Amino acid sequence: MSLIKLGCLFSGYLCLSLVIFFGVSNTVLSGIFYIFFLLPLYGVVLLGAWYFIWRYRTRRARVKWWIWGVVLGLQIATLLASPGNCYNVKQGDRCYSNLQILVSDIPRTGASTAPHWPWVEDAFPGLLFAYGTGLFIGLTQVSTVDR
Repeated sequence: MSLIKLGCLFSGYLCLSLVIFFGVSNTVLSGIFYIFFLLPLYGVVLLGAWYFIWRYRTRRARVKWWIWGVVLGLQIATLLASPGNCYNVKQGDRCYSNLQILVSDIPRTGASTAPHWPWVEDAFPGLLFAYGTGLFIGLTQVSTVDR
């Protein structure tokens, strides 16, 4: 695959990914994480990727696809662990995760008396960091070969 095609594919992935992250987890807490961690990370990664692509634009890319499978798995885990319902968070309640909203009968908005799943809710920042790290590692493992 040519590096230009890979760059366009990767740029599309990042744009779609950002829309999915913001669309699925429409809470203030997740918005803070996405705006102050994910958005700058995407910007730096995208600039670095296009610098690399432009520098070696006449070559072909060799991608280790299994790494991207891990990155997508981490992205799905991050989306599931991200806050989906933060009703009463100002009164000291925790945010319900998207996983608990999908599996349980917790509403997307509004109050619920269901117990929280702290092991999922507390995993969100770590999973987001692991996803960002995996994204960076996946890009650094792209190599070039002569045509």
